[in-house]
Amino acid sequence: MRVLVCTDGSRFSEEAIETTGYLLRTINPEVTVLRVIPNIEEEYKEYDEYHRVFREEIHKLKKLGIPKSVKLSLEKGREILSKYEIQAELKTRKGNAAEEILKEAKEGNYNLIVVASYGAGISKFMLGSVSREVVHRSDRPVLVIKSSEGQNMM
Repeated sequence: MRVLVCTDGSRFSEEAIETTGYLLRTINPEVTVLRVIPNIEEEYKEYDEYHRVFREEIHKLKKLGIPKSVKLSLEKGREILSKYEIQAELKTRKGNAAEEILKEAKEGNYNLIVVASYGAGISKFMLGSVSREVVHRSDRPVLVIKSSEGQNMM
């Protein structure tokens, strides 16, 4: 079984990874932990005046590569899964989160996509939009793990 576990680096995603590890611990799955980061250049392309002003900064950001915090969140996902003796590949993609999750799922021929959902208040709108879009557009099963902590956020 190939499983794509998505993270945004939040404690809610870590909770979802923990639950995933617990649920899959006995089946020896192939797991990839995915983090999608914004493609800053593409996001500002539409706003030509912003793109001109920030061109040099955008170029510097591209040269820096993947932010350290992103790498750390992926490593944290791997660490959580290793407690359940699950090996995980780590991946990043740039672009719209839902779009890139769906592309990765298809390209990697995953059997299951796992996403977190915060569950309440404004946070439901923030992450909920990604998980909701993945659920509605996916051609494969999606497991949405709702955070118990998120219920107390607002």
